[in-house]
Amino acid sequence: MVLLEGTAMSAWQVRAQSRDVDLFTPEVPAEAVEAVERELRARYGDGFRLDVTSGENVWGSIIVRDITASPLVGAIDDVQLRALSIEDLFLLKLASARHRDLADLDLLAPRTNADALITRWNQLVKWHGDRHAILGFADAFVVQMVKQYGWGARSVIERLELTRGHRELLVETYTKDGSDGSP
Repeated sequence: MVLLEGTAMSAWQVRAQSRDVDLFTPEVPAEAVEAVERELRARYGDGFRLDVTSGENVWGSIIVRDITASPLVGAIDDVQLRALSIEDLFLLKLASARHRDLADLDLLAPRTNADALITRWNQLVKWHGDRHAILGFADAFVVQMVKQYGWGARSVIERLELTRGHRELLVETYTKDGSDGSP
């Protein structure tokens, strides 16, 4: 099992708790999930949700093809618990562009570094399911690298695995005034 979203953030002690339990498992026994969810709703209230997926595109259009290799965070009985890495959480939340996810970037950024995020971005972008959204994803990533780590936009763009066209558009966007590209 791999913990996702807020549940993963709780496992990494980035956030104290999550509103629901989100997890990935390659096979989802639907009856068992419903039974556990009913039991936990009785304990935690009607708002409790158990969100279980078997899809590697855990939210959004990026497929995390190596999700089962996520870092180990514990175990329950003989079942290993893994959680999406801090880098995966950061990038998937960035790609979702939901207000509440974008707010989490400030919590996640101190737990990683720009080099690790760039390396993981270059991997995940290969698995992006919407080729037309990559330029926007790259642009949002550049903004966050400047904001969170003080990098110059051009330094980030140079390290991203982009098509020539995407690279040229980003460089043009961030260097119109002749600066280093910082917004």
